[in-house]
Order: sequence, then C-alpha cells, then structure tokens
Amino acid sequence: MQLDVRASCRFENGVLCAFLGQFNVQSALGVVKNRHVAQGKLTLKRSVVTGVFLAIVLAAIMSTVDSLLILASSAVIRDVVQKIFRPDLSDRRLSFYGKLVTVVIGAGAIVFALGEVRMLFWFVLFAWSGLASAFTPVILCSLFWKRTTRAGAIAGMVAGFATAVLWVVFVKTSFYDLYEMLPGFAAGFIVTVGVSLFTEPPEGAAEEHASVWRSIGPGSGGA
Repeated sequence: MQLDVRASCRFENGVLCAFLGQFNVQSALGVVKNRHVAQGKLTLKRSVVTGVFLAIVLAAIMSTVDSLLILASSAVIRDVVQKIFRPDLSDRRLSFYGKLVTVVIGAGAIVFALGEVRMLFWFVLFAWSGLASAFTPVILCSLFWKRTTRAGAIAGMVAGFATAVLWVVFVKTSFYDLYEMLPGFAAGFIVTVGVSLFTEPPEGAAEEHASVWRSIGPGSGGA
C-alpha cells in the first residue's frame, strides 16, 4: 500500500511538472512572439517616419531646384540673349530657348551629380561668401558713389571673389579662422574704388545717379 502511495505521488508530481513545463514553454513562446511583433511594429514605425522625413527633404530640394532652373534659364535668355544679341526675338522664340536652356542646365547638373565631381563642394562652399564678396561692394558703390565706373565694378567683382577663394584655400586656417567674406568684401571695395578713380565714368552717369536719388531718396515721396 505504501508503494502504491509513493507511485501515485511520483505520477502526480510528473503530471504537475509536465503541466508546469508546458505552461512555461507556451509562456516563453508567447513572449518571444510578442517581442517579434513589437520589434516589427517598431521597425515599421521607424521606416514610416524615415520615409516621411525623406519625402520632406526631397520636396524641399525639388522646390529649390526647379526655382533655380527657371531663374538660370531666364537670366540667360532675358539678360544675355535678348538684351545683348537678339533684342528682336519674339516671346514664343524666347520661351523655346528658355526651355532648351533649362534642359541643358538640368542635364549638366545630372552629369555632375552622377559623377560625384568634387568641384560641387567648392561651388557650395563659396555660394554665399563668394557672391557677397563679389557683388556687395559693387552694389554699394554704385548706389552711393556716382564716380563708380564699369571697369571698377568688374575689377571689384573679380577681386572680391578671388580674395574669398584664396583666403579659404591658403590663409583661413592660419589666421584665426576669419570668415572669408570679410577680406573678400574689403578687397572688392578697395579695388572698385581704386579702379574707378583711374577710369572715367560714361557720359551722363552722374546726372542719371542724381536723378535716381531724387526719385527714390529721402523726401521724394516715391515710397
């Protein structure tokens, strides 16, 4: 009888252990399954968020690029072709040439982008400092000094841009990392004034400058 009781206890313990073991295995499988589901959802959320931000960045890039393409083609057609070479062209012809220039500029940009040309880095690097050094001194002198000449303006633009580039390449790291626009602006301003003093402005430039200031200056009532 005692043997039967012991055998019965061992049998019941075995059933209990088997039941508990099955429960633990099922629980473990459920935890692993839930973990994989959670990781899958997290990965999906990350992909969605990444896609949304990537679409935002690409939309901003496309918006800027198409505006710059239109601006570049308009500058070439209106400011160069129409005003210098062919002022008698019709609007339809100008529109056709504008579309053609847009395609050419876009194709050139694609070639540069696919080739990963290092020159693009330098274009972007001097996009603001170089332009500011080239044009700001000339614009200020043209607005506020009637002795500014065409030769002085061209020389000032070249000197300002060249100084900005040379400063970054040769001097900036050894001179307290001074921003290149400052020496570029100074060089452009000095060269514009210096060359203008040694050249003569076109006839009627002083009168035109005075008339412009009378029409837009203080007390003119034009604003």
